[in-house]
Amino acid sequence: MVRLRFEGHRDAAGPLTIGQRNIAKWLLDAPHAPAAVLAQSFDVPPGVSLPDIAACFEVLLCRHEGLRSTYRLGDPGSQRVLASGSLPLLVADGPSLTPLLRARPFDLAAAPPVRFGAGVHNGAVVAAAVVCSHIAVDFQALAVLAAEFAEMIRDPAARVAGPPRPQPLDRATLESRPARARRMELSLRHWERSLRVAPAHPYVRARTAPARGSGACGMSSPAAAAALSHIAARTGASRPSIVLAAFCALLSHRTGDDTCRFVTLSANRFESDLLRYVGTLAQSTFLTVPTGGATFDTLVGRCFGAVLQAGLHGTYDVYRQHERSSPITASRGIAPTFEPVFNSVVMDTAPSAAQDSSGSSGNPAPAAATETQWVDMPPTDILLRFDLGGVDGALVARLWSGDTGRVDRSEVSSLLLALERLIVTAADGDLSPAAVVAALGLPPLERPPGWLLVDHCWIDLAEVQSLLDLALAPAPCRVFTAVDGVPLVAYVAVVPGGPATAEEAHQRCLAALPGRHAAMTPRHYVLCARPPSDVDDPLSWRAAPVVSEGTGRPVAPALTRA
Repeated sequence: MVRLRFEGHRDAAGPLTIGQRNIAKWLLDAPHAPAAVLAQSFDVPPGVSLPDIAACFEVLLCRHEGLRSTYRLGDPGSQRVLASGSLPLLVADGPSLTPLLRARPFDLAAAPPVRFGAGVHNGAVVAAAVVCSHIAVDFQALAVLAAEFAEMIRDPAARVAGPPRPQPLDRATLESRPARARRMELSLRHWERSLRVAPAHPYVRARTAPARGSGACGMSSPAAAAALSHIAARTGASRPSIVLAAFCALLSHRTGDDTCRFVTLSANRFESDLLRYVGTLAQSTFLTVPTGGATFDTLVGRCFGAVLQAGLHGTYDVYRQHERSSPITASRGIAPTFEPVFNSVVMDTAPSAAQDSSGSSGNPAPAAATETQWVDMPPTDILLRFDLGGVDGALVARLWSGDTGRVDRSEVSSLLLALERLIVTAADGDLSPAAVVAALGLPPLERPPGWLLVDHCWIDLAEVQSLLDLALAPAPCRVFTAVDGVPLVAYVAVVPGGPATAEEAHQRCLAALPGRHAAMTPRHYVLCARPPSDVDDPLSWRAAPVVSEGTGRPVAPALTRA
């Protein structure tokens, strides 16, 4: 067995960084999530030997302490850097490495959660890869490792540890300073403000089938990639910002909302010394993009600014975030997932002027055909998620439906292709709001009778009733659109086994709410001594003797001040 030996300048322990704490809590809540372990394949030039591969991997272990650390999860959690040691290098027959490297779960506290592998065929090295726990790296960190490996595999002189660089332990020390604590408090306040007005689920539509499932459509579009280069040259914006603008235009047109508010991921690498930092920094943050009346180029500019604004508020203590979020979601009666609706792993470093190969505006040259592919996915509570994976040569993206009975396979595909059409059309020049709609080629969502807009959330009254039937059983109950100007009023008969107070009714509804994308809890509960003879008649409920009533909520929490 080949061993990868490493040696650093310190054996030390300390608290988790803010980014590590974020992932640690997520791993405790969802240890089997697909992204709990990340993989990176490396380019291997012809003629490279196994010792060459091993030497490059050893340098990466020496340079980056997070790759040779152990971790204990929890609040506060801890990390320990190993000064020296060794890890095995998996040598396999053939190029398929990632499944082998992922085969066993990591024990984060027992050994560094990192596995390296090399694929050999007929005596030649044909592949190299690494898999890591998300607590050690994020996607941007993997890109750093790939770039450093590419340099070293071609230039043996580069295979040195080099000067000291920021390490996760150093980051944890920096984050403990008062100035950083004040900055993170501002981020929490931004989160609170956004959470008070954001829809629980930005893309909610009527169910099309009773069966639930989870699946994603992947798209590879050379035409859209070429179009992105034209638009980037014209606007000066990054290509991910342009894709985000197209996504916001699509979301706004379909839902009818003139402002997009949803959770995205911030890379949190705005500081220059973090550009080559290997660790996990990305965190969820709220993005707000006004879309009403905007031309496409205007929307691109708004998205670019919104991403910067969101990134300024992307670092915070996740445990404090959950403490702040719970009272707000309970008061609103919603159950958002806080998973990113839009996620980009692209680091767009190409100068926009160089991206436009034609040197002028106009439609891109004919490109290879767009490819789409559907794959079944693990269950998830998020209804719709867009992942941007690449923009060089082809726009590589994936749209994931967490409930294919609500957003089915055909709709997911049609949404992706609409986004592609908009980007390709915008390559020829700026588009008016009407031209944006025409390029999308899809109608707004149709919402049948019984759908209501309550507190920025589209809901289906029938699904709210279904929530009550489950949560408040065996109590007879009915929810009505509005009573005396108060929306979503629930009448509940007090019976053994049912709720005795509005507070109990509300807590039971909150507990049953996750995963019900078109429902929210009632805004007011009226508990009656007995059910009327006609439970579907609001006047009969109002004539019944009232035991108690109320919102079931404590006083809505005020915005936390620093």
